[in-house]
Amino acid sequence: MLLTPTKPATSDRMPVRPDLLPAETNFYSAYDWCLDPHLTVGEAIERLAGEIDRLPSTPEGWQTDEVTTNVYLLSCSLLNGIDEYLRGHTLRLPAQLARTRPGRIALWVTEKVAENLPKQNRSQVGRWKGKWQNGLDEFFSVLARCDSDPVSFVESAQRLSGMLQSPLPSNLLDLRLGVPSAFSRLDLTHFDVLALGRRFVRQYPDRSHPILLLGLRTAGTYFSALLRSFFKAEGYQHVASLTVQPKKGPSWRERKELTRYAKQGFTLAIVDDPPHSGDTIVLAVDIARQAGFDLARIKALVPTHPATPNWAKILPDGLVITLEPERWRKQQLFDPKNVENQLAEYFTWRGFADVRVVGSRRADEFNAGLQSGSNRKRGATLKRIFEVQLGTPQGNNESRHVLAKSVGLGYLGYQAFLAAHRLSDFVAPVLGLRDGILYTEWLPRHAGAGDVRGDRDSWIERTAAYVAARTRLLSLPKGRGAGKALHENGLALLAESFGRAYGRFAVDILMRSWIQQRLYRLDCPFPTLIDGNMGYAEWIEGRFGPVKTGYYQHALGKTQLNLIDPAYDLAETILSFALSPEEEGRLVRRYVEYSGDVEVGQRLFVNKLLAGLWTMESAQEHLFGVMQTGQGQQELHRRFLGAWDFLTVQTARFCGARSRPSQRASWRPPLVMLDVDGVLDRRVFGYPCTSAAGMEALSLLATGGFSVALNTARSVAEVREYCQAYSLAGGVAEHGAYLWDAVAQCGQPLIAQETMVQLDELREHLRRIPGVFLDDRHQYSIRAFMFEKRPHSLLLRLVNSIRSFGVGLGVPTPLPTLIVDHLITTLRFDRLSFHHTMIDTAIVAKDTDKGTGLTALRDRVLGPDAETIAIGDTEADLPMFRAATRSFAPAQISCRRQARLLGCVVSRYRYQRGLLDVVRKLVDRVPDGDPITKANESEGEILFLDLLRAADRPNAQALVRALFDRATFRIFVR
Repeated sequence: MLLTPTKPATSDRMPVRPDLLPAETNFYSAYDWCLDPHLTVGEAIERLAGEIDRLPSTPEGWQTDEVTTNVYLLSCSLLNGIDEYLRGHTLRLPAQLARTRPGRIALWVTEKVAENLPKQNRSQVGRWKGKWQNGLDEFFSVLARCDSDPVSFVESAQRLSGMLQSPLPSNLLDLRLGVPSAFSRLDLTHFDVLALGRRFVRQYPDRSHPILLLGLRTAGTYFSALLRSFFKAEGYQHVASLTVQPKKGPSWRERKELTRYAKQGFTLAIVDDPPHSGDTIVLAVDIARQAGFDLARIKALVPTHPATPNWAKILPDGLVITLEPERWRKQQLFDPKNVENQLAEYFTWRGFADVRVVGSRRADEFNAGLQSGSNRKRGATLKRIFEVQLGTPQGNNESRHVLAKSVGLGYLGYQAFLAAHRLSDFVAPVLGLRDGILYTEWLPRHAGAGDVRGDRDSWIERTAAYVAARTRLLSLPKGRGAGKALHENGLALLAESFGRAYGRFAVDILMRSWIQQRLYRLDCPFPTLIDGNMGYAEWIEGRFGPVKTGYYQHALGKTQLNLIDPAYDLAETILSFALSPEEEGRLVRRYVEYSGDVEVGQRLFVNKLLAGLWTMESAQEHLFGVMQTGQGQQELHRRFLGAWDFLTVQTARFCGARSRPSQRASWRPPLVMLDVDGVLDRRVFGYPCTSAAGMEALSLLATGGFSVALNTARSVAEVREYCQAYSLAGGVAEHGAYLWDAVAQCGQPLIAQETMVQLDELREHLRRIPGVFLDDRHQYSIRAFMFEKRPHSLLLRLVNSIRSFGVGLGVPTPLPTLIVDHLITTLRFDRLSFHHTMIDTAIVAKDTDKGTGLTALRDRVLGPDAETIAIGDTEADLPMFRAATRSFAPAQISCRRQARLLGCVVSRYRYQRGLLDVVRKLVDRVPDGDPITKANESEGEILFLDLLRAADRPNAQALVRALFDRATFRIFVR
């Protein structure tokens, strides 16, 4: 492996790896389509037909097992899509609202309307489903006999093939299918489903007893279809199956079927994948009881995940039949003896004569680090490191470490092998894939190796080559666009953030679907299986250079981004490694050279926004989703704050590039001092940024000959970034504590050394309080806050939206007043004072404020007699108004009366529109044309500029626009 790769060859063929088993490379190389697990019904039919045709020519052994497993997965995926099609759409309501009387009435009305819609296609599909399910019974009964003759598989599968030729409605063929979590990320196999069935058989041995399998879609479809065939093969005389989507609730047809089976005395067996909390099972039991099933005739056949061992405690005794995690098949495959047998096949091919898996303290230490925290999170797949003793025919011995990791059942795991194989120059050597377990050599950090961020030039080169290699070697079909996945999590998060430009309450929700449709239309000429996990912690310094870990299963899947643009990997790299603009430019240029993706720069900005939002969201999900130590909480906080800062700076650079003057900033009167939060910026998208009006105001000030400086509570680092982004002359940071002269590129603290000592000591005391987080960007003041989990109540969430726009599960809140008061009083910090904002607590020097900061800056750069104009919106700005020649404020100012006593003129407009109103009066002119749009903007950039304009419009205009746009109402459809 070279540290600095040469330019890759232009060939897109899979690299030759003679050390891999030819049987595996030949088999898995035929599954390029598995790079994208998201299929439509039409594609699932095509792939299923291909697997059935493949069976007769497939070698016996593991290859036949893989193909039959794929037939099972694709058949059930198709069955699940048909059930969703027959169920139809329903009204999407918040859970709290759906339980109220108006909510129930609304759902009832929509169900009645749906019942009266034309049913010709649905009747046709319903008849086809019945025939298909009967055909599956024969194939699955063969699958249930684990030692079946391959000829039996071929014969039963070929009878299915004919049914796949039947014509089906086009809107069904285009239906998007979900990826089953049970088999993709929860480590289950169909053998575990059969094991559950055998446990049920032991409790209910009477074969004359009628059984109804109620599958909870999606996983429940896969479980119920196989168990239906298994029970029939076991001799049960009356076995039926039905699936429902608990969150949608049963349709009229599904309720009717449930009621009929309840009257006929069937025992109901609810089947689903491992629950997180058990609430879904409770909901399913409630549906069954409403249909007429007694609790004594209801059972739940559900595996138990190691992360949630106590989920069934909320249910009555005897209701649950479960399969403990230690009984799962993959847990058994991780037994050292089974691993040794598999590794013997791989290493024997490489020329070793003796292969033994041995226990060792070092392997235990590796596993302790590997498993730390992972067993507490549902969705963390099985993985284990084994020490292997290898002997050559010549008698030489060596020791290696091998990582075994569960990557999914059947075709759902092939993506990992293909990625490891094709990216062999950048990742740890792969040994093989068998039974859904990927075996790779384990590369611990090389002794004496430093952080991969140390040699930044070499690392940038390496990363550019890696992302380009994915673009070339893991490409998806050219026609693959956004919007194909059932769960477009990344773009949905972006649409949720962007929707806030239209206001709070309901309007932002109404606009999400319209925005998401525009995001779907953004072009990506190089659709790729991206990495989606480009954090610096995912790189290790190997013996011959940086090696990428975690390079699969982070981009496409039920809970993943589901993004296909390699620009995202570049954006996440820029975020994670905090690249400077010069380093960013070098990364992009090298990627373009290696990949030929010359338009990536035009797509980069929107992907930067998504990378920042996704990082903030995931950091908060981990903070509230898994119990953390104090150190772990602080690390997640740093990730969250780093992403917040990244979004703020990147958006400022974007806006500044469209509003800053062509000439360099200079000091000249009159001097305009701007507050930032509430005047230049507000949390439009969940983080601070300006709007179109703010951009236009800065442009007008520059062309009008004004010097512009900031006067803010923001940190020194942020003031410097804003001055560079918007070409401002300078500013005063942290409530008058620091002066920055961007023209001279120098700064000066404005607080005494004694005050700095008190701040440092108080900072250390605050760090010792669990749950208290500090913004480390602030050096001359303290910004401290706590996180509260967002409330589930609909009313509380609406109230919370008024307080603050945030991202993720948590809401930043100020510290309790009594705690801060106690610390400052007890420690006798007589130079400090504090106040609360809506999101944090600010602790500042008593002897400085925005007024002293304005005076210090004015006197330094222009002299005490220079005209100064102050624009602010809070009580903290009153000293600035007092020190300025003239002062102005937007309409939302919180201290209007006091400000007017100081001669402040208050605009009739709020936020950035108020700033623009003030500036237009100062310069006495309105620009010609659009002052913020550049030539040759990309579609993503045009969308963002449209949102910045929307942020300045009254809510009524946005609401009227939303009501007349059909895309708006997709948000209410489930």
